[in-house]
Amino acid sequence: MPPTRHWSSADLDAAIARITPDVLALPAVGVPRAEAAIVTALDGRHTKDEVTLVLMRLDVLGQLVETGGKHILPAAEAGQGKATTSEM
Repeated sequence: MPPTRHWSSADLDAAIARITPDVLALPAVGVPRAEAAIVTALDGRHTKDEVTLVLMRLDVLGQLVETGGKHILPAAEAGQGKATTSEM
């Protein structure tokens, strides 16, 4: 088993800046995607660890929403009939 990579803040910030546009482009078509599907789609361009870290970061920041094990953009989720806080 390969050793666990320890990320510095600079490494993490650089990975997020580099990978975020690719990750956000996938669910932009309005189709929720599982983490495994996102990792597979970006295989060859980014490592699984990098994509997983970026997905977690985007979920925490609210730039992606995980629903039922799938990731979707918040605007796309609101467009699927779920009430947003501004509608309540």
